[in-house]
Amino acid sequence: MKYLVICIALLFISCQGRNTDSPSENDSTAMTQLLLERGQTLLHHQNPDSALMVLLNAADYSKGCKDRHTRFDLFTCISQLYEEKNLSQLQQQYQQWMLEEAHALGDTRMESEAHGRMAATHIVLGELDAAATEARTAYRLARTDTLDYRSQTLLMLCQIYLQAENTDSASFFLHEAERIDPNVQQTDLYRLSLAYVLAAEGKVSTLESRIHDDMEKSGIHTRAELVRLQMQLHEDAARWRDAYDDSQVLLQLTDSISAQETSESMARIHALQHEQQMELQAERQQTALATERARHYLIVIFVLLLLLAASITALLYRRRAKLAHAKELEAMMLAEQVQEGAELVKAENIQLQKRYYEHLYAIILPILNARRNKSGHIDLEEASWALIERNTDMVLPGFTTKLRRQHDSLTEEDIRFCCLIVMRVPNAILADVYGIAPSSVAMRKQRMKRKLNDIIQNQTLENYLNQYAL
Repeated sequence: MKYLVICIALLFISCQGRNTDSPSENDSTAMTQLLLERGQTLLHHQNPDSALMVLLNAADYSKGCKDRHTRFDLFTCISQLYEEKNLSQLQQQYQQWMLEEAHALGDTRMESEAHGRMAATHIVLGELDAAATEARTAYRLARTDTLDYRSQTLLMLCQIYLQAENTDSASFFLHEAERIDPNVQQTDLYRLSLAYVLAAEGKVSTLESRIHDDMEKSGIHTRAELVRLQMQLHEDAARWRDAYDDSQVLLQLTDSISAQETSESMARIHALQHEQQMELQAERQQTALATERARHYLIVIFVLLLLLAASITALLYRRRAKLAHAKELEAMMLAEQVQEGAELVKAENIQLQKRYYEHLYAIILPILNARRNKSGHIDLEEASWALIERNTDMVLPGFTTKLRRQHDSLTEEDIRFCCLIVMRVPNAILADVYGIAPSSVAMRKQRMKRKLNDIIQNQTLENYLNQYAL
């Protein structure tokens, strides 16, 4: 009996230790705040995909969260991530929730921020009337001492009316922004807005002088837009020599932007690979720790079983068998957890590769635009096609090789067409590349599908080519 009491005490201590390892998750507010902080940390370390997964998990807990400030910050973060992914419909949903939380708190600053973000989303969707309404509301609710925010809102209204070809209103809001906050003149958005207003008003000489003054002060993307606008003006005025010079400058700027984006993309890839390796290493350490803990449990159970075998009858032998079976189930669960971890890593690898594949079009777009002629068509030389194939194989290893091996009947032109399709090049640009109408691009895709394989008629050409990109 003495040994039996010792065994029961050891089992009780072991169970208590195991129970203390599982944290309580009953407090929805605390979990929401914890996951929000974790998501913001991932954003700080440039890991938006993992951050979005964590923040969406926080959104589930936020249904029971009573802290509206936390909910507002959470919806703001998710809205920003959806904005980066161009998911406007989902972005609008979280912006509406931001507005509801701000209204419930009675905080006009938060309401103004929500309306401003909604206005920006409407601009992206081309809903100019709705965008103007939201921007005016954001300006009305903004605090009078937030001069920078109010001037930025007025510049947003200027951009809206420029798109609506209402030059008078655009000019009014531009000068109103300058009047409220003179410092706004140092921003790239102001310089671009002023340039487009001057172009719309036909003040060519003033615009050329302004572009010349702003070139050294602006960022590289703004300089490219200014040069593009100036080149258009020179073409309209039949100043072909000046337009040619502008095209040379624009080409240099475009090459610089492309090099910068390529460098940033590669740095991003290396950072994500490092994060992935660190996560994998952490999972391996946790797996090793769990295995070691299971081994200790097995040793304790083995000793307990020996003590029970020396002090009790056949009934205790049956209990020992039950304990052994329970440990076997625990070991099986542990193995399943390890397998799930490996599948999660695999899924993350696939997601990362899909992200690289989505950014390939952004890398190759400057190459296409740089070869656009005066009629708007894109004349690609052999070197440009070779660069497109090389960039495709760099980001999607072996894409063209796999395609040629699987379909040896494809010509070089077919391979190049497939490269543009897998990069998600829009139909409008494909039409410019091949000198055909946009409506004819769909027919060309259908012919390519029939040439590749008759059995893919029930799916899109893009989806079929995805198997060679993985």
